[in-house]
Amino acid sequence: MNNWLARLLAFLMMASVVACTTAPQTNVAATEPAAATEPAAATEPAAATEPAAATEPAPQKLVIWTNLTAEAQAKILQKQFSEVAAEMGIEVEMVTISFSDMYAKLATAVQSGDVPDIMHTNFAGVAYLYSQGMVTPMDDVIDAIGRDDFISTYLRVLTVDGATWGVPDWALHTSVWYRKDLFEQKGLAIPTNWDEFEAVAQALNIDENNDGNTDVYGFAVPMHAVQVAPQTYYEFLYSAGVYTFDPQTGKYVFGEQKEKAAEVLDYMIELYKTVSPPSSTEWSWSEYRNALVEGTVAMTLDMGAVVGLAKANNPTMVENLGRFDFPGQHGTKPASFGSGYAFVASNQGSEAKVQLAEEFIQRLYTPELAAERALSRPMFAFPSLYPALAIYKQDPSVAEFQDEIATISDAFEHSNWYWYGMEHGLSQMSSQIEATTFFGEAIQGVALGMQTSTEAVDYIDQQLQEQLAVIEQ
Repeated sequence: MNNWLARLLAFLMMASVVACTTAPQTNVAATEPAAATEPAAATEPAAATEPAAATEPAPQKLVIWTNLTAEAQAKILQKQFSEVAAEMGIEVEMVTISFSDMYAKLATAVQSGDVPDIMHTNFAGVAYLYSQGMVTPMDDVIDAIGRDDFISTYLRVLTVDGATWGVPDWALHTSVWYRKDLFEQKGLAIPTNWDEFEAVAQALNIDENNDGNTDVYGFAVPMHAVQVAPQTYYEFLYSAGVYTFDPQTGKYVFGEQKEKAAEVLDYMIELYKTVSPPSSTEWSWSEYRNALVEGTVAMTLDMGAVVGLAKANNPTMVENLGRFDFPGQHGTKPASFGSGYAFVASNQGSEAKVQLAEEFIQRLYTPELAAERALSRPMFAFPSLYPALAIYKQDPSVAEFQDEIATISDAFEHSNWYWYGMEHGLSQMSSQIEATTFFGEAIQGVALGMQTSTEAVDYIDQQLQEQLAVIEQ
């Protein structure tokens, strides 16, 4: 069990068995017949008793965990799960687990063996469950749905050891979301390398009332220690060709690229100091997204959630939003940061229970249902099925973003995209990065002047190698 899992509470399960006995029936010995007696008075016959009602077997039940706690997404999932359960004549219980609790609860479930029948989780969650031997291969389900209907890169991410361990539901792509109106006002072009990007970001530092204070910052560099800092850093790393593992061989290579990784971090911190709000060292998803929607930053890295947020909180901003891929350091970009969600089935139950879970998942993959799930968070989630994507594009909620959909879809199909630590496929390293804060602590330390980028990268490399040693055990 991993070091960080050892800190979790172990569950002591106690069962008591109560032995129930009944008095044995006794047989009466045969005797001589008794002397004849007066016949007994006739009595009324005993009233007939109603036959006992047959007990209906309890319907089968599936327990499903999901990390989607946003109301719109959870509501659609609950609706679809209830509909499919009714079709199958079974019961279903949906449990929402936040990211902050996910790995602790998964660790407890793995220790106790009480893993849910189905889990709807991000690719890192799939990697964790795979590493613990808790899930079953899903190739039969994928083939039954129609393998050719899936965008192949979605399947690639979930494939290792000759099998696919989850059914991809949707994916997300990191882009630079920006203010088109400010680009137009400033006469700015989409940047094609890091030097151009920095110049554009500096031009978008705006003092609206000439009081000497920045009212609109050019680019947000969020660094919250829980997940956000490594997500920000890895988009920069991938755009410069720095990886945790070699995408082709799977060899650990971050330690060989430390000099380049420090150079990347220097660039990122320089952007923070010159074009990002000072408080962004503690910004998480909600802070940097709201900053763009409310107009206090002009650009930010995001997976598209800013669109739904703008529609809800500042509709006049929607028409001003656009996106482009963060450029490669010198123009050509080796890879970008992206991930997605998938359904996995536990292998811990009976064969019949596993088959029931697989049938349930298969029924969720009509084009209409798959599109509906992705559209519960439009421009953030992009469905894994080509027929579902066709429906997705026609929905009014994304009507004004057809160009963006086209470029993001093209990136999914024809470019390299990875989640941290999963450059060579499913890897528990991804879940280790998500469940720890050493990336965030190191990056924040550089931003606050407490250490150099070289020292921070040395520390990150040390921590990654320690995690790798634990995984390999």
